Amino acid sequence: MDSIFGLQGGDFVIIACDGSIAHSILKIKETEDKILKLDDHKIFGISGEGADRNSFGELVHKNHSLIRYKTGGYMNLQETAHFVRSMYAQAIRSRDGPHQCNGLLGGVDSDGTPSLYWLDYLGSLQKITRGAQGYANYFLLGLLDNQYKPNLTKEEGIEIIKKCIKELQTRFLIAQNKFIVKIVTKQGIEVITI
Repeated sequence: MDSIFGLQGGDFVIIACDGSIAHSILKIKETEDKILKLDDHKIFGISGEGADRNSFGELVHKNHSLIRYKTGGYMNLQETAHFVRSMYAQAIRSRDGPHQCNGLLGGVDSDGTPSLYWLDYLGSLQKITRGAQGYANYFLLGLLDNQYKPNLTKEEGIEIIKKCIKELQTRFLIAQNKFIVKIVTKQGIEVITI
């Protein structure tokens, strides 16, 4: 029952996720953070089954840290996106099978350039300016397309995210009351409350 959505502005990326964890007809938790911090300027929002989401997220985070440790430097966002895509692709070919989770990878490179990437469990990768994963796909893609414009300001981006949250809370049958929203700028990652 996950909803992950985000957009890229002129000098920032915003990714938002619902905080709910459900099992069958029960809501277990409303404060689950499904957006991982890979480093000070990269975040990875994951939607999917809880076990796959957690294990794949941890796998990405630990391997990303290992590469930084081995090389002594940071991967840029495009390199990180291709690295995560290759991890999805390797999982498809393994005996364990693919990880049943999809993601949005976003951040700002050292030169201040923001980027947002859409990834799925089959190893697909696409650079986008706005997008959604999980149930948010059904409700928010039209709204994001309608409201988005190039070089959004941070305030305009937050307003669009607020409209997306309102849309999900109004139209989606499942109650998603709590959302976690993270903004990445050249200064770092900021968690905002909406």
